Amino acid sequence: MPHLLEKRLAYLSKHGETEALRRVRIGLEREALRVSPEGRLSQRPHPYALGSALTHPQITTDYSEALLEFVTPPLTTPEDALQRLDTIQHVAAQQLGDEMLWNASMPCHLDGEDGIPIAQYGASNLAKFKHIYRVGLAHRYGKAMQTIAGIHYNFSFAEETWPVWLAVDGVRADSADDIQAFRSRRYLDLLRNIQRYGFVIPYLFGASPAVSRSFFTTGNTKVSAHLPRLDDDTCYLPRGTSLRLSDLGYSNRKCPFFVSSDSLDAYLFALYQATHTPCETFEKVGVMVDGAYRQLNANILQIENEYYSSVRPKQPPQAGETPSRALRQRGIAYLELRSLDVSPFTPTGTDLETMRFIQAWLTTCFLLHSDSSGRRTRIVYDSNLLGVAANGRSDEAILDIDGEPKTLAQALTPLLDQIEMVSEWLGEPYRDSVRKQRGKIADPETTPSARMLREMREQQESFHALACRYSKQHADRYRETPLPTDVRGAFETMAETSRQEQQRLEAADQMNFDDYLARYLADAAQMP
Repeated sequence: MPHLLEKRLAYLSKHGETEALRRVRIGLEREALRVSPEGRLSQRPHPYALGSALTHPQITTDYSEALLEFVTPPLTTPEDALQRLDTIQHVAAQQLGDEMLWNASMPCHLDGEDGIPIAQYGASNLAKFKHIYRVGLAHRYGKAMQTIAGIHYNFSFAEETWPVWLAVDGVRADSADDIQAFRSRRYLDLLRNIQRYGFVIPYLFGASPAVSRSFFTTGNTKVSAHLPRLDDDTCYLPRGTSLRLSDLGYSNRKCPFFVSSDSLDAYLFALYQATHTPCETFEKVGVMVDGAYRQLNANILQIENEYYSSVRPKQPPQAGETPSRALRQRGIAYLELRSLDVSPFTPTGTDLETMRFIQAWLTTCFLLHSDSSGRRTRIVYDSNLLGVAANGRSDEAILDIDGEPKTLAQALTPLLDQIEMVSEWLGEPYRDSVRKQRGKIADPETTPSARMLREMREQQESFHALACRYSKQHADRYRETPLPTDVRGAFETMAETSRQEQQRLEAADQMNFDDYLARYLADAAQMP
């Protein structure tokens, strides 16, 4: 029996539909701390020239006032997406004065919890909601974890390709609802394969094997005791690839729960339960204390966005719509891959070779058979990911692949064979990007994580010094390269429009925040 991947490729070839493989939409979201020339976290407010962080479509903030987030629209090629990200960063960098963007996933020097300012979004009820949600994150997980930065790779197939995918699988759709249901099911198939093969990303592209000791002055001292020292200022994973994806990074382990991805109904129900089930640990924090909100509520998740996962299904919400309700109403529009570290070696935090490989990998995962995955299976997938993050460059690293212990090379080689097969249909640059990754299997010292540690030793510099050196190098490039006049003008208009939209939202509020929050929670209490 031919492999399902080969059968699907054969159908596309026979019917002249291979172009569907290349008709994709790619968007990037990149987080970057604003830091001083010495590499200290900025204490300044969001730059006025960048517009409103609440309403700007391409430049906002994440957890901290100092944590910028750059968002590209969905574009048709990785080249276009990467170029747009570079343009957005170029615009931002020229408005930072003497500050610069921190070009690493693990944060710069931190001066304790009080030195991490929580993002502010204005005086509207929506702005207060976003701020209090972040206050809740501080109480739940600590502020330091929230300063860890990454890159999100948003991926979808173009809308016009879905009749092709229906035909490939021999599925009949009699209505738009049928197509929507099929699209959501196939994206969940892809999502489960991303979880199954998720260890690929930290091994090949993990770039956070080290962190400054100052990270542990904010309540993480117990964790730091288990990490060896590279120097007086640096803790590190000797054979690891990604502290960001390790136990040190984003997780919901304080109040664990399981989210099924076997169906959209199961996924939404699990999130509904998590956002409506009290957590004893978070109840101890309190919601309203001494007249001030400490969190939106004391449930396992305050809102759906608090669910930390390496990949999430997404549907852009409309005004007043929760993410779950958007998914229920219109199905899955794209997947958000969240496991990519920021590489210090390139201004945008990633490069074209990486983006091409990820596109080929995701396309392969879409074409492969996808098994259902219960709680035990997910534990295995997550354990593989964590194992590679913590010890992926070790000869002793063993993964659980379909119940069998395998080395990383044994697990990666057949998968790369399949990805290379798919890359033949995507074009020569994609095939080259896949072939270049094979060298990292043969020699772990060619991975980005190994390169970072090697440079630190050769240059006799700490993690902070290395990240600061590259951040300054990239900042100088942006400062010294003039922006095209039309680009500068377009972003000035975008910034002004965003400020006006924030003012409109503030003027339109007709209730106090307590009532606003109560109404939100009441609406959210209804099953999506």
